[in-house]
Amino acid sequence: MISIAVPAIDRWYFMEIVRGAEQRTRAHGHEPRLHRVELSDDSTAVATATIREDFVENDSIGAVVAGFRYRAGVQTVETSWARPIVLVGGSALGFPTVMIDDLTAARSATEHLRGLGHTRIAHFTASMEHQAGHLILRRRAKGYRLAMEAGGLEPVVIEHGLDQTSAREVARRVLQGVSRPTAVFAVTDDIAIGVLEAARGFDLQPGRDLSVVGFNDQPEALAADLTTVRIRPAEMGAAAIDMLLSGLTPELDPTRSHLHPSSLITRGSTGPALAPVNRNSMAS
Repeated sequence: MISIAVPAIDRWYFMEIVRGAEQRTRAHGHEPRLHRVELSDDSTAVATATIREDFVENDSIGAVVAGFRYRAGVQTVETSWARPIVLVGGSALGFPTVMIDDLTAARSATEHLRGLGHTRIAHFTASMEHQAGHLILRRRAKGYRLAMEAGGLEPVVIEHGLDQTSAREVARRVLQGVSRPTAVFAVTDDIAIGVLEAARGFDLQPGRDLSVVGFNDQPEALAADLTTVRIRPAEMGAAAIDMLLSGLTPELDPTRSHLHPSSLITRGSTGPALAPVNRNSMAS
């Protein structure tokens, strides 16, 4: 048996990780055991205890974990467990991990907007407090900043709750400003879609009046004609199982990581920057 722990099974990213991990587990002749541990201040400790119980009492040979805030030297595998853990995503340091290069992908997405002539490019992301525990979000923010600085542009970071509704409400305030952004790089597709919904409320046409780039390429991105960074979490989940089974010792090299590819998919939500116009009427 192989343990799999995630904070949600109703969100596309985690659903796909679980799907890939479970399929690959069975392909190797093992049975997956799925645990959903809701995110909270102590969710990492709860997930760790759940995995430990599997190791000690249910004969699990290892675990794949995604979405929790592991840090080297804080949550470690006790030698008595004698089982390896592999993490999926960039939310951890000091553990073997399957991840994408979020920084480079975010930089490329922002450079795509710069290449279209946009100079007022905002980054919609979670609050700094929320980012503190999520390396993925911090890496995407850094990639955005590096692209802006390389072009001599001032970064504009818009913080909000990490959900579509919060992004939509914040975007409504931002888009009626006098010097509103002409382009947005959003930290996830859900956030990008929230921005697009707000833009349509002001009769701003995506790809003409406002360019928007998301991150993930979940199914809703295609329906929204959203330019986005494509990742493949199902393949990442499968790769984590392969990594786990390739070295069944609790001392898997913590510096070992598998960088999974990503690519920018251009659709109708991005287009060339328009010549500057007076936005005072929008602010009234």
